[in-house]
Parts: sequence; structure tokens; C-alpha cells
Amino acid sequence: HNTAKCVQNDDVDRIIEQYEWADIVISVSPSYWADIPGQFKVFIDRCTPWCNTHEPHAKISSGKKGYVIALRTGPGMRECERIIASIEHFYGHMEIECCDSLGLCSVEYKEDLDCRKEEIIEFCNQIE
Repeated sequence: HNTAKCVQNDDVDRIIEQYEWADIVISVSPSYWADIPGQFKVFIDRCTPWCNTHEPHAKISSGKKGYVIALRTGPGMRECERIIASIEHFYGHMEIECCDSLGLCSVEYKEDLDCRKEEIIEFCNQIE
């Protein structure tokens, strides 16, 4: 906590290097029991040294833009909205500007996205 460094020996430092390199961060998450999967939550927890939740903290370069895509097999948007909110919250503490999000419901197989193709392309085209 006092050094803003973690003693964990995993790939988070390598992923943060990619965040540092990128101008745009796109997070895509399925719904696991109405929220982000446990692995994604663990990643967010591991990013605490780079979050503005305490001082001192490490920091990635400013000016990053973030986008979120959430998908689930069920028909209701409520779970997608919860996923989007979790990732937007993470972006806020990483000081990544969340620019837009897309929730996709009733997705069991990739073919289920065929009827949403125009919406997905429109979302992707506005990423800059």
C-alpha cells in the first residue's frame, strides 16, 4: 500500500504495459451470475496499485478512452447494465474516460449476433 507496487508475480504488469501503450481500451464481458466473471474481477482487484483509490498510486498515462461491451444469454438488459456499471467504475478509478457501451442480450451462439450486426458495426465505427 505504501509503495503502490504489488508483490504478486503474474501477468498484470504486462497487461498494464498494454494499457499504457493503448489509446483506447475496449473491455468485453459475458454475464456470469449477473455480473462480470470472477477472473475479470480478480484482474480489477489486481489493478488497485494503478487506481486513484489511495495515495500513493501508480498511474497509466492520461487521455485513455474506454468502451464496454457486455453480453448475456438471457433476454433482459438489467444484467448487461450491471456489467457495464462495474467496468465503468473500474475505468473511473483507472482514470480512463468511458465513452460508450453496448449491451447484447439473448446471445447463446455467435450466430445470435447476426441480427444485431448493424448495431455492432455502428458501435464499432464510433470508436475513435
